[in-house]
Amino acid sequence: MSGAEAFTPGHVRLGDRVLWQEVAYQVVAIQGAEVLLLADGARLPVEVLYSALVSAPGFAVVDSDGRPVPATPLPALMDSPSKAERKEAKRLHRHMVELDTGVLPGSSTPRAGYEPSETTLEQRYARKAQELAAAGIEVSAKTLESMRLKWKRANENPLVFVERRGRSGGHRTDPRVIEVMREVVMSHSRGSDVDGKAIFEEVVDVIEKRYRKELADPDERKRLLLARASFYRRMADTGLAEHLAATTRQRARRASKPARPYRPSHAFRPGQVVQIDTSPLKVKALGDDASVISAELTSAIDVASRSNCAVMIVPVITGEGPPGKRVGGRATRAYDLTLLLAQCFAPLTWRSDWDLLALAANSALPLEELRAADERFARAVAARPVIHPRTVIIDQGSPYLSQHFEDVCDMLAITIEYARKDTPTDKPLKERFFRSIGNRFSQHVAGWTGTGFARRGLGIEKGPLYPINTLQEMAEQWVALDYQQTPHKGLRSPFTPGLTLSPNEMYAQLMPLAGYRPRPITTEEARKLLIPAHVKITDIGITIENRTYQSSDWRMRMLIDQRSGLAEHNDRFEARYNPYHPEVAHLYDHVYTQEWIEVEFIHRRLLTHLWTQDHWEQGTAVVAENGGRRDDQLAIVKAVRAFHRGLHKGPSKTQKATAKIPFQGLEVASEPAAPVDPYAGVSVDVDAVSAYPSLPLAGRESPQPPPTGDNTEPPAPNTA
Repeated sequence: MSGAEAFTPGHVRLGDRVLWQEVAYQVVAIQGAEVLLLADGARLPVEVLYSALVSAPGFAVVDSDGRPVPATPLPALMDSPSKAERKEAKRLHRHMVELDTGVLPGSSTPRAGYEPSETTLEQRYARKAQELAAAGIEVSAKTLESMRLKWKRANENPLVFVERRGRSGGHRTDPRVIEVMREVVMSHSRGSDVDGKAIFEEVVDVIEKRYRKELADPDERKRLLLARASFYRRMADTGLAEHLAATTRQRARRASKPARPYRPSHAFRPGQVVQIDTSPLKVKALGDDASVISAELTSAIDVASRSNCAVMIVPVITGEGPPGKRVGGRATRAYDLTLLLAQCFAPLTWRSDWDLLALAANSALPLEELRAADERFARAVAARPVIHPRTVIIDQGSPYLSQHFEDVCDMLAITIEYARKDTPTDKPLKERFFRSIGNRFSQHVAGWTGTGFARRGLGIEKGPLYPINTLQEMAEQWVALDYQQTPHKGLRSPFTPGLTLSPNEMYAQLMPLAGYRPRPITTEEARKLLIPAHVKITDIGITIENRTYQSSDWRMRMLIDQRSGLAEHNDRFEARYNPYHPEVAHLYDHVYTQEWIEVEFIHRRLLTHLWTQDHWEQGTAVVAENGGRRDDQLAIVKAVRAFHRGLHKGPSKTQKATAKIPFQGLEVASEPAAPVDPYAGVSVDVDAVSAYPSLPLAGRESPQPPPTGDNTEPPAPNTA
C-alpha cells in the first residue's frame, strides 16, 4: 500500500511514488540494498542504492498529485472495534459514499436528490439530513460535512468513525487530582488492604505537600481539594474503588501492567516485532570450577518469520549471604541482553565440526541475494538469517528494566514494548519456542533434568556434563540445523497457501517484499555496548569495580584532575568495561581529543589465566571472609590466582579432566574477521610428497666455500 498511511520516516515500500533527482518514480522492486524505480512513461526501470536514494537532495515520498506525503500515519485504535461499532461504521460509510459520488455502494444509478450532475454537495448534505431525521437520527448538514471531510482525510477509511476517546472517568475533576489518587491507590497494591477513608486522608496529604504554592489561590484550592463525597464518586468512576476491593494478588497483577494499548504481536516484515524472553534451560552444566550448575537461556524470536534471531546461554549460580546482599551469584544480566541484541546484527558463523546441512548454502535462505547485499555472507555462515529488530517485546524482569539496556536499544533504534507481569500470552511465540527447545534439544543433551523436579532422573550431577561454552555452540547448531529448517504449523504464505513453511522459507518469501540492508555493529557502537562507569582521573589512574586502571598514553596524563564537563555525573569522565574481559577498559577524553583511551588493570600481568568479573567478586568475598580489606587489590588478585590453581583439581575424579575455559559471554562481531587459513587442520604425509621436476637452468658459481665437515668437493669453475 502506498500513501500517507503507508509511509513512515526512513522507509520506502513497494508501490510508493518517490521524487528523486526532480523526477517522479514508482518503487517497483526492492532487492537487497538496491531499489528499482520506474518513471512515468518509461519502459526500463532505474536501479539505485537505497542509501543513495533516500540521502539524495530533494528526495521525498509523494502522492498521486506529486505533493510530499507527511509522515503522519492514521493513528491505530486502542482496541479492536466491537461488532456494533463495525456495523455503525459501515452504515456511515455508505452515507459518505452517496454524499461524495451520488451513488450508494452496490447501486448503479443515483437516487432522486443525489444526482451529481444536478445537485451540489450542500444540497446533498441537506437532503441526507432530512432523510436521517425521518429515520429518527438527528444530524445537521454541517455535521455531515465535517464527517465527510474527516472520512476523506482518512482515505475513505470507515474506521475513522469508531470513536476512541480515552475514558478517564474523572468528569470535570482536575487531572492532577486523578493522578494523585491513582498514585496513592497503586502504592497499596502489594500491601494489606485499606479502606477509602485512609486513601482520602493520604491523597489530601500528598496534594498539600506537592501543590503547596497552588493551594494559596482560593480557586486552585477548590479544584485540588475535593469534598469527601466527590472523592468517593471519583474513586468509583475511575475504577480505583474496585481495584482497592480486589485481593492482594489481583491488585499486584493489575499494578504491574504497563501502559496501554495491549495488542497481539502482528508483523508483516522481518524485524518489525521481535519477542525476547529468558527461561531455565533445564540442563545441568559444568561451571568454571567444574562444579555442577544450572543454566538459563535467552533468545529472540522474529514474529513475521518465526526465525530465531539470537540465542544465549548463561550460568545460574546462587550467591551466598542474605537476599539483597548475596555475593558470588549470577544469572542473566543486562550486559548479556546487549550481547544478545548484537548477535541479531551479524551472521552466525558456521563451525567446521558442525553438520554440512547447517550451512546457509544448503538451506532455503536466498543466499545469492544476501551475498549481493552483504559481503559478510560470502564467508561460511550458518542457516540463520540476519534480522534487525525494530520493536522488541520484553517482560519486566530487572535485567530488562536496566538503564543500560534501554540506552543500547535507543542507540540501535529499537523501540521497547513491555509485556504484563505473569502474562505469558503477551509473548506466545517465546513460550512455544521454549517448549520446542525442551522437546527437540534439551532432552537429548546429557544433564537433562526433565520437565519437573518429580520427574528428574537419579544421579544427573554424577553423569557426564557439558561446560556452558559447549552448550552455547550446541544450541546455535540446533537452531541452524533443526529449528530454522523445520516447517511450523503457523507459518503460511499467500503465495503458497497449501504449504506449511519453515522459518528460513518464510524469510525467503518476505525478504523480496521488505528488502535487506546490512546494518553491522560499528566499533564505536560495540564500545557503547560495554557497561558504563563514570570515574575521576588521578595520578594513580581510574577505579572501576574496585580495580585500578592505568595507561602510559600521554592523553591520560593530561586528563589528571581535569573536569569532564558532564554536570549530571559530577564532572567525572565516561569509561566502559567488559565484565567478561575486565583486564582492559576504555576511557573517553571529553576535554582534548574526544577519543577513547585504552587503559589496563595495573595487576593484569599477575593474572595469566582467563578471568571475569565473577572471579573478581569471588576473590573479594574470600579476602573479606579471611578478615582482609575489600579494597586490597593485590590480595584479591592472589585469591583469583588460587581459584585458577584449584581448577586443575576439580571437585571429583569424574570431572577432573574437563576443559577449564571460563564462561566469557559472546563475542561482538564489530571488526573484520581474521583471514581464514585454508590449510588449517590439514595433515600432510611428507614421505608421500614427490619432488617437482627441476627446470633446465644453468648453475652459478658460489663464491663461498662449503661448510666445515662437508666431504663434498666444490664444483670446478666453469672455464667455458
